[in-house]
Amino acid sequence: MKAKTAKETVDLYDDLGNCVGREIPLQALSPLYNPYMREVLDLFKRLAVIDLGKLEVLMKKGMAGWETVVGQDENRMPWYGRDLPLVDRAKEIVERIKEKVEKYGDGEPLVEGAGKYIIVKIPRRMMEISASRDPTLTWTAVALCQAVAETFNMTPETDPDGCNMLKGAVFGRYPQSPEFPPGGPVSTFLKQSNTVDGLGSGFKAIMVNHLVALCNKRTLDAVALTTILEQAAQWEMGNALGWFERYQLLGSAYQGFNANNLVLDLVKENREGTIGDVAYSVVRRALEDGVIKVKRTLPSGYKIYSTNDYPLWNAYTCAAVLAAVIVNVGASRAAQSVSTVIGYFGDLLLMETGGLPDPDAGRVEGTGQGFAFYTHSIYGGAGPGAYTLDHVIPRHGSGFVGPCIVAGMCLDSGTQLFSPEMTSASYFKIRERLPLLHEPLKKVAEAAERIKPEVMKG
Repeated sequence: MKAKTAKETVDLYDDLGNCVGREIPLQALSPLYNPYMREVLDLFKRLAVIDLGKLEVLMKKGMAGWETVVGQDENRMPWYGRDLPLVDRAKEIVERIKEKVEKYGDGEPLVEGAGKYIIVKIPRRMMEISASRDPTLTWTAVALCQAVAETFNMTPETDPDGCNMLKGAVFGRYPQSPEFPPGGPVSTFLKQSNTVDGLGSGFKAIMVNHLVALCNKRTLDAVALTTILEQAAQWEMGNALGWFERYQLLGSAYQGFNANNLVLDLVKENREGTIGDVAYSVVRRALEDGVIKVKRTLPSGYKIYSTNDYPLWNAYTCAAVLAAVIVNVGASRAAQSVSTVIGYFGDLLLMETGGLPDPDAGRVEGTGQGFAFYTHSIYGGAGPGAYTLDHVIPRHGSGFVGPCIVAGMCLDSGTQLFSPEMTSASYFKIRERLPLLHEPLKKVAEAAERIKPEVMKG
């Protein structure tokens, strides 16, 4: 069952149907080898965002220590409030943070921004000696508190209550509470490590809407970025090792990076159709491409199919379920149907093929049905975009569920209570300062092209 991923190739296409990479070896699409993917993963581990505007409001109103995502007003202590013009003096605060952080760097600019948002990258040498990615949060929070205190001459001697208020506004109830305050003035792309449940799930620890915002709602780019994170998690937890390497690489290539234009072809072919039409189309395409074959035909004319290449069939089905989400949500412009599509598309394939395995061997379907319950029934208070990919429900796929949810939220026209604009407004602005995250699908292909000769040599 050894995977020949260095020799097996695919062509990659963007969302306009343009070929952006020809004869790309599967191995060049692995986060272990693709240099662009590694840059993205490094950025997600090392980057923190400071919202000075948020901190200014908290300090003025004396608000700190909340533990609710919405509201954030359990504790109001206006008598401890401090009216500090943080945004007006942002440049000074940035320079003070630079003094504390950049001297440990390797020459790379680590702190930038002026005005409301400041972006901080933790020095690589600190991350190399760290047992976790926690310095992204701890270093940034401590540097911010010190910079603000120095700027406004707040010390335990000159203003002890102001220092306590500043610490409470940034750190919340930590360490009495294991988490920093949700939606606080210091945030990281990935959830703090002590709140992530499951070995190797760290790169899944980001909200769906954040990914939508980071790609400015461009569907296949958001799918590609999500795939990078999801597949990095699969490698980290051991799911892509040995027997399963080709399975994961094929699935991520076809679904996440539009290999051989399959996703876009299925969407175009069924632009006026239903998710059932997508199921018929992918079976027909797989038959034409020799991925499946008719095993026998029953007297009724019903055909039972088989395959000699299950990982490739799985890749086709994962691309198809993504296409089905795009067709369905693209028609309704409402992302609430995402869970229905991923929960029941597999049944359509099972019936159409006479029992061939559905996407991700049932994991997509099972996850979708649980996701439907959580987004519609008792837990219907949160729409698809508000979930993190490591949540107890969406985390159970092999990296092929998250891209579908993200695609659905990209196409939503504002029907969700928890919209990207509501939960992730800062990420739309932050992306402007992060050119690395622009056009991720194209950049994955370009990076794969650069390493193709080396990979092909084996």
